[in-house]
This record gives sequence, structure tokens and C-alpha cells, in this order.
Amino acid sequence: MEYIINEKTFYLMEKYQNIEIIEEKQVIKLKKSLLSLIDENCKYYGSSYQGRKSATKYLIGITSKRPIFLSEKKNILLFPIYSERSQEKKIWFVYNNILKYRKVKKYVEVTFKNGETYLFLISFNVFKNQFLKTSELLAIMTLQNS
Repeated sequence: MEYIINEKTFYLMEKYQNIEIIEEKQVIKLKKSLLSLIDENCKYYGSSYQGRKSATKYLIGITSKRPIFLSEKKNILLFPIYSERSQEKKIWFVYNNILKYRKVKKYVEVTFKNGETYLFLISFNVFKNQFLKTSELLAIMTLQNS
């Protein structure tokens, strides 16, 4: 496997079969599809991308742009901004590394747990909804495991 999504991963973005992975202290570039990388990581952590999506649908009823629990053991959750069928660039955030976010004009400013801040030209409402869906998934999983 070319890359293991981990506790230091902030976000993953794809444009034309090229992935850019932003970690706490580095940028990693791969030439492949983002969904195939996510599927490989799901398998590495014990399931498949389809299995993770099915679990999200079962637990919180979400059918599009589903957040996934990548690893329960490491408590890593991912959420997409665009539909997987979208021809636009794809971007997935690692929920656990987001400290805060806010709207700045046409952008979403995301501050990660290490204090680094990035601007994204994406819909604030979509980001907020995806973040909240992921929070709900985490809450349900936490309740079920207690």
C-alpha cells in the first residue's frame, strides 16, 4: 500500500487521478484515484469502502456523501465534501484533526489541531453539514461501544 491514512493526516484531495495528502508536517503526492486509496485503507483497517458506507447508512441513515469510520481502534473518521460520482475535485477531511472552522467570504477556513490553518474554496454549508454528520456517526458509535 502506498499510503496509510493515520492520526497525522489532515485531508486528502484528488484532481485528475492525482492525490495530494496533507499531513501535520508534510505533503505527499500519489498518482491514483482517491477512492481506491480510501478503499485500500478501509481494507487495511479491517473492512472495505462499501462496508464502511453501508455501516454509516445503517447507523445514521445517510445515503449520499457518507462519512466513514476508517478505524475504530485509532478513532479515525473521514468525511467527503463532494459526491463520489462528482467530476469535480474530490476532497476528504480527517474529522479528528479539525480543531475549528469558520466562513471567510467564499472560503472555509479550517484550523487543524496543530494550529495550522488552510483556506478551501468550498461551500461553508456543505462543510458544516458534513462535519455534523460525522459528529453524529461518532456519537452513535461511542454510545454503542460504551
